[in-house]
Amino acid sequence: MKVRAASALAITLSSLAILVHAQSQQSLQDAQAAIERKDYATALRTVQPLAQSGDPAAQTLLASMHARGFGVPQSYTESTNWLRKSAAQNFAEGQYQLGTAYLMGQGTPQNNAEALNWLGKAANQGHPDAQTNLAMMYAKGQGVKRSEADAFTWFRKAAEKGNPVAQGNVGFAYLTGQGVQRNYTEALNWLRKAADQNEPQSQAALAGMYASGLGVAKNPGQAVVWYRKAADQGVANAQYSLGVAYANGMGVPKNEAEAMNWFRKAADQGVPEAQANLGLAYAIGLGVPKNPQEAVRYASKAAQRGISQGQESLRGLAEEGYAPAQNELGMTYEKGWGSLKIDAEAVTWYRRAAEQKFAAAQYNLGRMYLAGRGIRQSDTEAYQWFTRAAAQGHQDARKQLAEVGKKLTPEQLEQAKQAR
Repeated sequence: MKVRAASALAITLSSLAILVHAQSQQSLQDAQAAIERKDYATALRTVQPLAQSGDPAAQTLLASMHARGFGVPQSYTESTNWLRKSAAQNFAEGQYQLGTAYLMGQGTPQNNAEALNWLGKAANQGHPDAQTNLAMMYAKGQGVKRSEADAFTWFRKAAEKGNPVAQGNVGFAYLTGQGVQRNYTEALNWLRKAADQNEPQSQAALAGMYASGLGVAKNPGQAVVWYRKAADQGVANAQYSLGVAYANGMGVPKNEAEAMNWFRKAADQGVPEAQANLGLAYAIGLGVPKNPQEAVRYASKAAQRGISQGQESLRGLAEEGYAPAQNELGMTYEKGWGSLKIDAEAVTWYRRAAEQKFAAAQYNLGRMYLAGRGIRQSDTEAYQWFTRAAAQGHQDARKQLAEVGKKLTPEQLEQAKQAR
């Protein structure tokens, strides 16, 4: 009889636990619905008592409200406090969010070891986002010895649960042979899964496979479709590739204006090849109105990144007599941007611009005289060119005047003043 009574009591307690859990779940669903309709006060009234009573899901939701400032003052510190309570109860979502907080240093000092610990706990419970972040740590060697194989293992686990970032990384791994044997068929499969979930980097990579015919029949039209999806989400290399497609009529009708539109988007995100193409376009008026000022701006950026076409665009404008281009071309030779360092050539172009009263070039020519680079050293000549630049308001030239003036005799100073 005692056994039967004990069994009956166990069944009753179990049923009660299920009922309480169900009620808690419904309350959390109601709170989430309130958050979605921005009724944060109602959500807080529902969640806070549950969190205070020890419900880990409620604690995690309350942490999110603190992190976003929903119904409470925004505080990452308070958010992290609630996540610790949730994670300590072995609640995977709380562990994932706490690990990510340590990884990002939000609400707590950044700590790779703690991030690895909590992400690992959540990942071992099958949490796909935790698995993805853990894989990232292995891929970067962040808080753990770098291991492409371990990164792939965790990416694969998350990918199989549908995480698009993980699917993309599995695709990249198969595409490049990082952590797994290269396999273009598998790469295509996983990149497509991620791309279909609108993961932009995967869309760009998938486009590249269609463009080059890796693991699939070469198809410029399909490449353009996927490049556009990625480009619309701001992926710079996809914007550049879409510009190339329009410029050459690959998979889309040739359209120079549209090509320049996409080159500009990519150039403004720092893609040097796009900067070079845009610089050339502005220099000669291809798909855009001719604009020497914009041409110099973009061509110089490209040259600084080592793209020789940027220097060539500057040369074309410089040879037409455009002083800003002459000055920038001189800078490319002085710095070795897009070419070898050739001080004498730098001096030649600085002088051409300086003789057109371009202040920056006058200052640069003064620097070369002062250092004796590419030309015979002369403090007097340096002083003269600094004076001319300073007269146009060039601040660095004004600073140099005072220093160089100390080196000159009264006779030399008088000679320099007469030569203005």
